[in-house]
Amino acid sequence: MEPPKELEGHRFVGDKRIQRVHDLDSCAHEDVIGGICTSRSYATFGPDELREARNRGYKPAACCS
Repeated sequence: MEPPKELEGHRFVGDKRIQRVHDLDSCAHEDVIGGICTSRSYATFGPDELREARNRGYKPAACCS
């Protein structure tokens, strides 16, 4: 999927409401990512890696496996 404008340049995006991380390269549910952006409840990670998201307590989202 093509990331929303505010998430350009990021691969892993966390949902602060449920502590789940989405991989924008493999996520098939654009509506989920759109909802995160609309509510402004997203987190980005530096470095932009799954390992960093896990270090911050986020678990991979089932829809992005």
